[in-house]
Amino acid sequence: MATTRRIDREVFGVVILLAVVLASSDLIAGGVFDVVGRSASPLWRAGVLVADVVVLTGVASLKRQIGRIEGGPSRLWGWWWTGFAIACGVDGLYIVVGDAAAAVDAVSAAALVAAVAVLMMSSVNADPRTLFSSRARAAMPTDWQRVSATVPLIVGSCAACLGAAVWTNYFEPNAVRVAAPEILREIAQLPLYEQHTALAQLCSEGVNPAYFQHIAEALPVLLLTLGVEFNFFGTFLRDPVQRVSTLVTVSVMCLALVLALSTLPFDGSGCDDVLTGWHEYVAFTVTLQAVFMALTTMVWLMLAKMSSSEPATGDAVTQ
Repeated sequence: MATTRRIDREVFGVVILLAVVLASSDLIAGGVFDVVGRSASPLWRAGVLVADVVVLTGVASLKRQIGRIEGGPSRLWGWWWTGFAIACGVDGLYIVVGDAAAAVDAVSAAALVAAVAVLMMSSVNADPRTLFSSRARAAMPTDWQRVSATVPLIVGSCAACLGAAVWTNYFEPNAVRVAAPEILREIAQLPLYEQHTALAQLCSEGVNPAYFQHIAEALPVLLLTLGVEFNFFGTFLRDPVQRVSTLVTVSVMCLALVLALSTLPFDGSGCDDVLTGWHEYVAFTVTLQAVFMALTTMVWLMLAKMSSSEPATGDAVTQ
């Protein structure tokens, strides 16, 4: 039992470092440089590269520990170094080109997600080939079990990275998000139908407040649904990667709900009450990540239920 708990801790560290820290390294480094008043410095991109190398060094250490605990040979380092090269290559590209066009941001986000996917699978001793090859799945059932558990985390990271690219290129970080009292007094003198139009225009360059309102309504429903589903499939959560995936998914959804609620106007009108552009950015990306993680998990569970209910044929293995 002690060994199992230790494996859970190692796997949890891998997932947090990759799905949260590495996927959000731009946000973390940018926030640090903003705090110290060096947001315009060209060094912040180099800071992202340094931070990613430090994170990946920690992930490599955890991968070695997982291998030692499980007692098998060291595996999948070729895949791991491929993911390492892609992640560092994306950072190096931004150092060279600086602020890039939206298309470059989208491609870079996709490349980073691919790196996170390869790194996460190989770090928990799960061969990425099982995701695409039925022969590999049959030969390595434990690897496939772990790979399938990481899919919702990877899809959520993809949504967060693409959401960050959308926010950077299509929203205005300096948009007016909390209306000044004198402006609200002027709007209050307008007819009611014009008030709603004027209030909506105040935040037209930021994230629409209705987005966060709908997220705050949808996430509790998704949490309830996942709670029922995970309770039904609880007997199948035997592998450390499955347990950690469940824990991280529910934790991200709870955090996203708190962030969505924190943006809603307390008075029921006007712009969403975000504290700063960073507040809106974090809330937007985390809520996207949570929704896509939840939806992917539900689809994955339904597919698992369908496959487990099919009668075994030929040389199929039944659990």
